[in-house]
Amino acid sequence: MAEFADVEMLEDDTFRKTLDRAVRLLGQREHGRIELERKLVRKGFREDVVHAVVDKLQADDLQSDERYAAALVRRRIERGYGPIYIRQELRQRRVDDELAEAELTHTGEFWLGEACRVLQKKFSNRTNARDAQGRFLARRGFPADLIYRALGKL
Repeated sequence: MAEFADVEMLEDDTFRKTLDRAVRLLGQREHGRIELERKLVRKGFREDVVHAVVDKLQADDLQSDERYAAALVRRRIERGYGPIYIRQELRQRRVDDELAEAELTHTGEFWLGEACRVLQKKFSNRTNARDAQGRFLARRGFPADLIYRALGKL
């Protein structure tokens, strides 16, 4: 925290501008720490100031990787994606593996229900072959055992 105080005292205006921009970004949606830092640096803010700002935001509970992961998982489930796809996206966004697993912990029955929901939504008025439906679920990130069970329920 000593570094935070030094940056704030030395470049108060730069710190405030960086903080304002970060709060505006967080006001639009949740951001992970790494994603937020990357966006601020790309906008031209100094890296040391960005780190200090994000440290302050985390200390004030305005930025939380836990909330970010939960929001991302929730959005992907609503859009019909399965656990494999979501886990990979969380890794790409550099969310901690333990945090990702905690957010993806649902029963097999939950994921089976989601797979059935996605199939019914996509193929409700069509008589597509089962292999097309299976490929669709696989692209959406559902594991093979859930795909077979979901196809068996239709």
